[in-house]
Amino acid sequence: MRNITTMNRGEILEIRPNSIRRMLSPEEILHIFKTMGAFWAYDYAAAKDGLVGMHAELKSGRCSDGFLNFKEILKHQNVRQIFSHQVILKILPLLCGNNKPDYIAGIPDGATKMGEDICQALRIANLQMAKVNDKIVPIADIKPGSKILLVEDFCTRGTAFINAVEGIKLVQPDAVILPFYPVIINRGGMESVIIEELDKFEIVPLVHHRINDWEPEKCPLCKIKSVRIKPKATEENWVKITTSQISIQ
Repeated sequence: MRNITTMNRGEILEIRPNSIRRMLSPEEILHIFKTMGAFWAYDYAAAKDGLVGMHAELKSGRCSDGFLNFKEILKHQNVRQIFSHQVILKILPLLCGNNKPDYIAGIPDGATKMGEDICQALRIANLQMAKVNDKIVPIADIKPGSKILLVEDFCTRGTAFINAVEGIKLVQPDAVILPFYPVIINRGGMESVIIEELDKFEIVPLVHHRINDWEPEKCPLCKIKSVRIKPKATEENWVKITTSQISIQ
């Protein structure tokens, strides 16, 4: 497999996931996002010229100057399976002895299919989860003492991960959540997620790629009148934010 940073969109879509037998570099993974039109970064140079455009409103309510559109990228089956296989290569050394999971769950909605891919490849039971009334809960019974590994597409502050852990423990208090948190990209800069009275969960990313985020009242982009927008709320929103600083002159 040649270096993916030399590939265009068509070539990436033709990659057979089982043809990649090595860990991809961070540069290769980010190249996939950029080439597939799933990466946006605020243009500070354009802002200096008066084109302040739009910036991202995250699901946490915080503002950000960058966004990775996992919904866009993971809709391509071969790309999703490439990332699923990369996660497997990353976590296999961790899943031995007492850390062998009984279930693996992809945190919904972004990582649901990725979780299924990983379960199928490792022949481990898939724990389906769903968002119900703003909570993330399992939709199947869990045996007491079951060991569960949660995987997600990305991590900023671990909010969805914490919600998923709480949802599992609510249904089955004796479930054991393994102390690892595999993701494709860690964009928040944290090394772990700590849940009080439970455990410290190590974030295990394929790529560390820090993207700035702020509370709205401290956001420098809001201060220059850039408009907040939820990038993946609709397809129209994604087009808006990715073109908001392009001059038509």
